[in-house]
Amino acid sequence: MNTVMALILCLLSVTATAQVSHVTIAGHAFRAYEVENNKETLYGIAQKLGVSQEEILRFNPDVSQGVQKKQLVFVPAKSAAEQVSQAFGQTETYTVSSAKSIRHTIAVGENLYTLAKRFNVTVEGLFSANPKLTPGQFVPGQEIKVTPNTAMPFYYDRTVIRFHNYKVQSGDSYSALAARYGVTQADLQAANPSMSKPKKGKNIVIPRPSTERVLGDMQTIALDDLQNYYEPRLSEIHATIKSQRRSEAVNIGLVLPFQLHKESAPRQAYLYTDFYKGMLLALDSAAATCTRRINLHVWDTEHNLNVTDSLLALPKMREMDLIIAPSEPQQLKRINKFGTDNQICVLNCFTAKNEDYLESDAIVQVNTPSPLFTERVLEWFDRQFADYEVIYLIDSSGDDKEAFTAIQQHLSAKSKPSVSINVGGELSSDNLSRQMDPATKYVVIPSSSSKETLRKVVKALKRVKEERFDCEIAMLGYPEYVLYLKDHQTELQDIDTYLFSRFFNSKGFRTRDIEAAYKHWFGGEMLSSTPNMGIYGFDTGMYLIKTLGQGIDIDEQAPLHRGVQTSFKFQRASSGSLLNRAIDIVHFSTDHKITTYVNE
Repeated sequence: MNTVMALILCLLSVTATAQVSHVTIAGHAFRAYEVENNKETLYGIAQKLGVSQEEILRFNPDVSQGVQKKQLVFVPAKSAAEQVSQAFGQTETYTVSSAKSIRHTIAVGENLYTLAKRFNVTVEGLFSANPKLTPGQFVPGQEIKVTPNTAMPFYYDRTVIRFHNYKVQSGDSYSALAARYGVTQADLQAANPSMSKPKKGKNIVIPRPSTERVLGDMQTIALDDLQNYYEPRLSEIHATIKSQRRSEAVNIGLVLPFQLHKESAPRQAYLYTDFYKGMLLALDSAAATCTRRINLHVWDTEHNLNVTDSLLALPKMREMDLIIAPSEPQQLKRINKFGTDNQICVLNCFTAKNEDYLESDAIVQVNTPSPLFTERVLEWFDRQFADYEVIYLIDSSGDDKEAFTAIQQHLSAKSKPSVSINVGGELSSDNLSRQMDPATKYVVIPSSSSKETLRKVVKALKRVKEERFDCEIAMLGYPEYVLYLKDHQTELQDIDTYLFSRFFNSKGFRTRDIEAAYKHWFGGEMLSSTPNMGIYGFDTGMYLIKTLGQGIDIDEQAPLHRGVQTSFKFQRASSGSLLNRAIDIVHFSTDHKITTYVNE
C-alpha cells in the first residue's frame, strides 16, 4: 500500500471514530467532541476536529492542563468563511482586482452587515457612497453603489464563549450555577448533555461569555460580531457622514472650447459662453439653498485637442466631482476616457450621437440618446392615442425619415389601423377627408419633419378640421417644428398638434426672468438658438444645485427636475451609465394654449 493511500485510510478512520455532536450555546453553534480516553492529546484532538491547537485552547482554556475520558471539548461549528458562504448562498465572497465602483441591487435577506462582508467594505463606506441610504431605508430591489475591497483592518470587541471545567459541589443545581455564573440553565444543560442534573464530585462544563479586543477585517469577522460592533452607534455614524457630506465642497469642471484666444471666435464658442453664463445665473439664484459649497472651475480647450490633453493632465482636474464636456467628438472622447479612468462623472449635455455611455458608467447622458428618446416617445404615443387610427402622410421629398420609420414600424407591429396618403406636390383636403369615417378618432403623422412638408400638411388639415365635426383629429409633430413656430404656431394650434422634443421653451415668465437677469449681469441679449444655450446652462446649473448641492447623487433615484427648457430624470443603462429619460410632450391645443408635459 503506498503512502498516500495509507494516509487517506488513516484520515477516514479518524473521522469515523471521532465522537462529535452539535450544540447551540448562547445563540452560537458549536461542535462538541467527546474525549475517548485519558491518553488523548491536544494535538490529536485538533487533528480530528480539523482546527488548530490554539483554536481549541481559545474556547477551552482548561484543556491546557490535560483532558479526561468523556470530557467534552468545544469548537465553533463553522469558520468565518463558512458563515459568509451560508449568509450569501455561495462558496466565496465577492472579489475584484481593483477598487472600481459597481452597482448592486439589494437582494432579499441582505443587510448592511452581509453586504459589508460580501464586498469587503465598511458600513461607513456604504453610507458615504449612497446619500439616500439610511439605517431604516434598506429594502430589496434598492440599487446602491459599492466600491469593493476598500475596508481596512480594524479593532473590535467580540463576545467569546469559553468552556470551563467545574467540579460539582454539594447543593449545586443547574439553576443555582446558572445564576452564579451569569448563564442560562438551558445553555448549561446543552453543554452537559449526558448529565440531566449535576452530581456531586463529577466534572461539568460551564460556558461563560467573555469579551476580547481583536484586530480583524471584513473577511474574518463574524456577522454577529460585525453587527454588535456597529449597531449601538449606527445612527450616530449616519448622522456624522451626512453632516460631513454637507460640509464638503462639490467641484464642477466646465471644460469647453470658449476660444478666448481668438479675436473673432466662431458662433459655437459664444453659445458655450452663454451656457456658462446661464450656469452662473443659476448659482447666483439658488446658492443659498445649497447645503454644500459648489466650486465652478472653468477651462478653455481652445477647440484644440493638444490643449484638451494638457488640461486633463492637470492635478486639479482629478479633484473634480463632475466635468461638463463639449460636443466636439475628439475632445468629448478624451474627456470621457479621463472620467472613466479616474471615476469622475462626465456630463454630456451637447450631443446625442456619442455612444461612449454604452461602455462606461462614468458618463451622464443629458442629451437623451436616440434609441431611448424614440422608445420614450412610443411609450407615450401608445397611451395617448390608444383608440386612434393612423393616417400617414407620405412626402418622398422629406429630408428626415428616421423617426417616422421607427414610429411606422412600431405601430405596424401592433397592427394599428392605418392608411397612407401620398402628399406629392400639394395635399388635397378632399383626398384626406375621404379617408375618414364618421365617429372615428384619427392621428395624422407626416413622414417628414421638413418645413415644406409641414406647410402642405397644415393647410389641408386645417380645412378638414373645420369641415369634419364628426371626427376627432390630431397631428403628431416632430422636434424640428419648434424652429417653425414663428410661421406656423397658430396653425399647429388650429389642428390640435402634439410634438415631442428633448428641449422646449414656452417662453413664459420664467424665461423672461432669466432674460432680465442675463441682461442685468452681462449686458445684451442671449444668442438665439435651439435649444437656447443660456437657458440650458441655467437649467443644468439648477439641477446640479438641487442634487449635488444637497448632498444627493445624480442617479435614477433622484426625483424629476423640471427646468425652464430641459427636464432631468435619469435611468441606468446596462453599462451603468445614466441616461436622461425625460422628454417634453408639447400640446398646441385648439383653445390656443401651449401645454408641456414631461414623459418621465
